[in-house]
Amino acid sequence: MTHDVLLTRRRTLVLLVAAAASGTVVAATSCSQSQSEAPEDQGAHTHPKAAPPPGPQRPTPVPPSPSVAHFSVALPLLSALQPTRSDATTDYYQMTERVARVELLPGYSTTAWTYNGVFPGPLIRAKRGRTASVHVTNQLTTDTVVHLHGGLTPPESDGFPMDLIPPGGERDLVYPNTRRGSTLWYHDHTMDHTGQNIYMGLAGMYIVEDDGEAALGLPIGEFDVPLVLANRQFTQTGELVYPDGNKFGATGDVLLVNGAPWPRLEVARRKYRFRILNASNSDSYTLALSDGRPLVQIATEGGLLPSPVASKSLPVGMGERIEIVFDFASYPLGSQIVLQNTADPNGPADVMRFDVVRDSVDNSQLPATLSVIGPLREGDAVRTREFTFEETQVADGPVYAWTINGHTFDPQRIDALPDLNAVEVWTFRNIPFPGVPFQVVHPIHVHLVNFLILDRDGQPPAPYEAGWKDTVVVHPNETVRVIMRFEDYRGRYLIHCHNLEHEDHAMMARFDVA
Repeated sequence: MTHDVLLTRRRTLVLLVAAAASGTVVAATSCSQSQSEAPEDQGAHTHPKAAPPPGPQRPTPVPPSPSVAHFSVALPLLSALQPTRSDATTDYYQMTERVARVELLPGYSTTAWTYNGVFPGPLIRAKRGRTASVHVTNQLTTDTVVHLHGGLTPPESDGFPMDLIPPGGERDLVYPNTRRGSTLWYHDHTMDHTGQNIYMGLAGMYIVEDDGEAALGLPIGEFDVPLVLANRQFTQTGELVYPDGNKFGATGDVLLVNGAPWPRLEVARRKYRFRILNASNSDSYTLALSDGRPLVQIATEGGLLPSPVASKSLPVGMGERIEIVFDFASYPLGSQIVLQNTADPNGPADVMRFDVVRDSVDNSQLPATLSVIGPLREGDAVRTREFTFEETQVADGPVYAWTINGHTFDPQRIDALPDLNAVEVWTFRNIPFPGVPFQVVHPIHVHLVNFLILDRDGQPPAPYEAGWKDTVVVHPNETVRVIMRFEDYRGRYLIHCHNLEHEDHAMMARFDVA
């Protein structure tokens, strides 16, 4: 199965509900809640199979966002949040969630829900082995939760969807940063409202740096560039349009990179490191260069790959991160190279452009060996669990819901109970609903752990995903097996789909580390 088909953009665009003249969006069908207790054999699950529901009604087309010329805006570079103080072990940060007027489209002022008044939120650059203590104050009028996506985090700081920061409330979050260098992100995780809160701006990148990685000589400083991809829909006055109640996925016709539409970046003739985060609610991308040159990937969500991997295109699902090194040295001055999304149903679509404008000394390196990944052996697994992701009719009513093993989310129920330090194999299956004329992917995110992909439909993972991950895209009718160790912390965590509207409509399950 290819990775540039069955991606959610082509599925979800037709499912957006109609936009009213006011620019708001009428709610689509909703669903809700839970996943079943994990028995010894999770392969068995039962739920009623009613006749397929009528297909989604084709909505009135959503009015387009204001027109913006591609590459007319310079790429905003994310500014790093500085600690308010530091001691021997910990760096202390302050973040305030508040409404701000920001310029996302040139010439328009947009209302956003932000961390510290910027969209996306401020970049946090943490150091491996140094704890980050983040004090969050909520000045919004809605509840919030903060989750460090990809973090090895104690449960009280993990961002369980019921651990609310109410309007006017505060919370201290502790991130020990004990894992190796990697690109993470922090974002809202509020029960039933994650999609809207992130769409409005509550997300930012979080980078863990370590000395071993620094010794490799990879590009650093201004040549280490985070890129946060997120598509959005706007009214003609420049306000964000979130389709409240739409369970299929919020999308948009404007692709923002670091909060700017289809920007350009002036680059030197040398190597750059790009850390790419897909922060879109429901759309996956397949990235490629307009001149056909390969993208050289060096890392997945959990850090460096064993060695660089060159690919003509790279998929990045919702919540996933990839890192690439691109060398502009062979391009003459004046060259323009477009990063494209080849998964767009209308053909290659622009993401951003690189303009080669100057020469530069380049002392950086791209080593042939990047890291050693100590493999987890399947024979060490003490248990195998199966999780089936599908839209189905829940047992206690006629509502078709996004479910895991036939059930919707119940925050009080423990659906799996792995032991601390145990190795387990988890199997993810994406089962499309019969008779429905569209199919969706499910990007599955497991809190707390990093995992390795064992296989997709019995085949080894592609080289570009043969590293530590915390999120994996599972295509319709596909089975993916992953292996993981539950380290460091006991307590409650989550597994869920990272299509945020699937998540908000209860495609989550709780597991506790015993």
